[in-house]
Amino acid sequence: MRPRPARGSMRRIYELQCQICKAMAHSLRLEIVDLLGEDEISAASLLSRLGTSKANLSKHMTQLVLAGIVEQRRDGRQVFYRLTHREIHEACTIMRNILMRRIRKEEQLAAALAAPVRR
Repeated sequence: MRPRPARGSMRRIYELQCQICKAMAHSLRLEIVDLLGEDEISAASLLSRLGTSKANLSKHMTQLVLAGIVEQRRDGRQVFYRLTHREIHEACTIMRNILMRRIRKEEQLAAALAAPVRR
């Protein structure tokens, strides 16, 4: 077992983790992270795939960049985005899988409760 960092340094890690979670606390930003998990994507491609306005995309991308979740590069007039760490996408995928299992379980329970009782 690895030694645990001092409590003060862990508190700083928790604070940074909160910043990342806050930056990702929007369904469009989660969708962006999911798309960027595939590969680097241009802003134009994100616009067309997400069906949002340029101003709205810009606002959300700024938040993701400032939080250190996404980085951007320019190539001429085009802007490309990619995740700073592939593990961010993996963490989001794990969370989605947990939520999908929970939904299936709730649906099974609802179906069982709605089924007629046999006597």
